[in-house]
Amino acid sequence: MMPTRLTELCLCVLLLTSSGCALWPFWGRKNAPAPRVLAHDASRDEILEHLNNERARLVGWRSTDVRITARGEGIVAPKLSARLSIESPRNLRLMASSLRGDEVDFGSNNDRFWFWMRASKPKYILTGSHSVLEQQPSMPLPFPPSWLMEALGVIPVDPNGVQMLRDPATPDQVRLISAESLQGQQMQRIMVVDLPLGQITEHALYDANERLIASASMSDFRSSQAGTTLPHSIELNWPQTGTELALKIKSIEVNPSMPAANWEVPTYPNYRIVDLDREYERSF
Repeated sequence: MMPTRLTELCLCVLLLTSSGCALWPFWGRKNAPAPRVLAHDASRDEILEHLNNERARLVGWRSTDVRITARGEGIVAPKLSARLSIESPRNLRLMASSLRGDEVDFGSNNDRFWFWMRASKPKYILTGSHSVLEQQPSMPLPFPPSWLMEALGVIPVDPNGVQMLRDPATPDQVRLISAESLQGQQMQRIMVVDLPLGQITEHALYDANERLIASASMSDFRSSQAGTTLPHSIELNWPQTGTELALKIKSIEVNPSMPAANWEVPTYPNYRIVDLDREYERSF
């Protein structure tokens, strides 16, 4: 009986691996490429409609398992673990820590933003209203909160004034370009859209002299239970300070219920609060 069974097994293997086997296409489909999301000749309106339809399904998301690699002059803790939570329209919090404890706390709520670093000298917690942020041309923040909210995918892309540029050298990409005022300055916003993926893979802000202010590059997109696709690898660049952050996100919880306390301006012992609204009023 054993030789017969062995012969039958060999025949089965031969049939399954032969090019004419009906089961082979079924097996091969496991490694088939993902279907294309946007056509190479998709119009500006079609692209914006797709992007905003997906963002409309995303109220917020969070991850408690983020790994940050920091590069730049004066970086004390180059490798950090972090918690990142975000909720439309203005709730944002990034808390990073090292072996010695909390290192960075950056966030915003509907009214205010804040920024704290353990290594800051003098020791302070910077906070202020969104309106004062718009009036100050220079602010020691890692990234503009409103821009970061859009880059992280929970704010719709405003179609007003958006122009689309195509480059024949990169037929699977388009650039969405618009002008906006940010922190008292006129900026140019550029978003690079990967058409097969149907996702924005790069956000960038440039000043009036075409100098890069901030950029965010996204990759490792994965589908979520909410029907959205989110990046699990994000690279943030802030050239003015020579700082670069690479975020690797292991898991993401989509549209969770988050406590209101998560969005409150924090306090840290021995760090005084610097309210930029008061400083701005004193300047007049």
